[in-house]
Amino acid sequence: MLGRRHAGGIRWASAASLLWALAGAASAQVLAPKVDTVDIPPNVDVFNLSFEQVKAYSSIKNFALVGHSYFKIPERTAWAKGFGRPGGEVGAGFNTVRVYDGIAYLAGHTSPATLYAVVIADVRDPRNIKVLSTIPCNPGTRCNYLRVNRQKKILIVAHDYDARGNPDKPYEGAQTKSGVSFHDVSDPSKPRELAFVPAIPDGKTHGLDADDRYVYACSQNSPELSREGLQIIDYSNPAAAREIGTWHVPGQRKGEQFSPLNRNGPDGKPQVIACHEIVAYNDRLYLAWRDAGMLVLDIKDRTAPRLLATYDYVPPFHGGNLGAAHTSAPVVMRQGEHPDLVIHTDEIFDCPPGFGRILDVSDLKNPEVVRGERPANVELLSTFRVPHVSDVFDAQQRRFICDGGMAGGRSAATTHLPWIDQRSPSLVYVTWYDEGVRVMDISNPFAPTFIGHFLSPRFTAPGRTDRHTRDIFQDPDTGLLHVTDGNGGGLMVLRYTGPIPDRLPIPGGR
Repeated sequence: MLGRRHAGGIRWASAASLLWALAGAASAQVLAPKVDTVDIPPNVDVFNLSFEQVKAYSSIKNFALVGHSYFKIPERTAWAKGFGRPGGEVGAGFNTVRVYDGIAYLAGHTSPATLYAVVIADVRDPRNIKVLSTIPCNPGTRCNYLRVNRQKKILIVAHDYDARGNPDKPYEGAQTKSGVSFHDVSDPSKPRELAFVPAIPDGKTHGLDADDRYVYACSQNSPELSREGLQIIDYSNPAAAREIGTWHVPGQRKGEQFSPLNRNGPDGKPQVIACHEIVAYNDRLYLAWRDAGMLVLDIKDRTAPRLLATYDYVPPFHGGNLGAAHTSAPVVMRQGEHPDLVIHTDEIFDCPPGFGRILDVSDLKNPEVVRGERPANVELLSTFRVPHVSDVFDAQQRRFICDGGMAGGRSAATTHLPWIDQRSPSLVYVTWYDEGVRVMDISNPFAPTFIGHFLSPRFTAPGRTDRHTRDIFQDPDTGLLHVTDGNGGGLMVLRYTGPIPDRLPIPGGR
């Protein structure tokens, strides 16, 4: 339904067309095609499928499944091993994955609580994946996020407070050791911790990114912070890694007040203002900051980051109990140049559920913006979502109204992580929980098209009824795609077999 302006304001609008009206420009609402999934017979254990069965019970277009492992390793939780769980054991659930030189680094996922550890594995033969070593999360924490410096063979892991879930507890009276750890993985079978840069005890951490010298981490690194801010760590000497810079949204520190846009959601409850994910490129950070939306920081001076632009949409949208923004991924068309576009995803378990946006950030290429002579503009070009989600904005009630099945939000309908193919910046993969992996051609960012999908079997566990496709990473050497499942389905290795766009994306609106 198209949004329409009239004397009384916006009468009725779908979520995407409301954004069109708010932005004052035409933005397309693109729907992913509905995909028929493959039902698994009730007498088949989804956590004990052969490789051929995994293929048979997957829905696939323009992909080939070339490897899979449940990672039924001893380090899983007692629950994952089947103790007290009806139906027997499940595999390991994973969040972040990185693959370099045939070695995969996998961060355990903990919702459901399957694995409180990082796994290092040999994936050179995707049909015969071999575990080399594991690194436990610090007692009382989870470690769902990691990065790897390929050249220096350093693994970087974020440890986040999770004392209620991690069966390995701090000793009585002690607080958790939250923060960022650095490990020498020159021998991946024998990782060795080099340094640890703390957050506050019992503090929160989340996503992070790294270049050859610096780590950019979402971290509650000060007792003055209400939630995660930005922590910049210099690890040029890995054994003496140290914090050198910080940044936060005004209002996060004690004694500060949030701006009106960051105070309350449309329901009147406080927004979730917290750093969630970071992508570093070309002396800039592209940050997904939950209900504060997308932020772009200039970090030429790592000790004094400077805000360049924001794109905030809560309100009118609702971020749910977690907050909205998940990832802001710059689309790099030519190495060394600032991007024109950003693929931005939400993770909203509310009405409406999270969907994706393509944002035009070409205004940030203007030197006047960098000098701060005028505010930068970020424009919405299009949105993408699944077809079975409907939402309508009621101007009188000042809230969105969803169909009965969507009223409480469904993880099946929320986007998660975007990944841009190394062969073409117009080819984008998006992990989408129950909607699996979806592939888009964004050569026309005003009207992206869906050109492929991979929906694994539903590795469902108690407490979840949906597929839990989480993260995706492309091996820079082989081009293979490594996809994690959060429910205990382990790791799937894919080869994309579909068309590769030969045109660069249209460079935004300016």
